Amino acid sequence: MISRFRLLPEAASTIAGSVDQLYWFIAAISAGFSFAVAGMILFFVIRYRRRETGREHPESDGVLSLEILWSGIPFLISMVMFVWGAVVFLEMRTPPADSMQIFAVGKRWMWKVRHLEGRREINELHIPVGRPVKITMTSEHVIHSFFV
Repeated sequence: MISRFRLLPEAASTIAGSVDQLYWFIAAISAGFSFAVAGMILFFVIRYRRRETGREHPESDGVLSLEILWSGIPFLISMVMFVWGAVVFLEMRTPPADSMQIFAVGKRWMWKVRHLEGRREINELHIPVGRPVKITMTSEHVIHSFFV
């Protein structure tokens, strides 16, 4: 039973591997920062808990190099995520020159699909295996979902 559980859907397109890699990178960075922040909170709660002596801790003006470091590292990581995401997005938005053109119109309870050669389908899409496809989608009513 557990062997059939999939965290991500099956890679049904050529770009799916790049999107999955970007997803796992962002998830790992997010988890790492979450655990680091939670660990630092726990450390400082224990380290600087209220003492019975009422002793005050001296104020600090800060350490410029440390402030640059903890601002610079997240900035660089976020720029890596942005550039990587932009590259994947542009790769996804640029179909190959020999791609098959298909038009899909979302209606209230269905999708109407029209192939360039004139063939039409409702709520299903049949395409040749291994051939790149460019689907131009429009909607007549509301926002629709389209799954591959």
